[in-house]
Amino acid sequence: MTNLIKASKAIAVVSFIWGTSLFLLQLYTNNPYKLPYFGLIFIILAAIINTILVIILLYKIIKYKNRQIEILKTIGFMLLNIPIATLYFIIIIPTIY
Repeated sequence: MTNLIKASKAIAVVSFIWGTSLFLLQLYTNNPYKLPYFGLIFIILAAIINTILVIILLYKIIKYKNRQIEILKTIGFMLLNIPIATLYFIIIIPTIY
């Protein structure tokens, strides 16, 4: 169980770092049309992986009642990437069109 929580947090951090890197590259690139495709692929993959982990963690809340708070904190930490990705999206879209 501890490994799942650590892995979930690590994947959330890696998703944030990759997403932020793609965002910054998009802001500073000379060709604004290539990176959005990589960004879209990244968003889809990250959403799938993070959703699967959140579902597993939600299942574990039922199984491990004594660790519910820790699991909920981990889910909250993972969900922090959603508003950040939305903000990046709102900033990037006008630069593409």
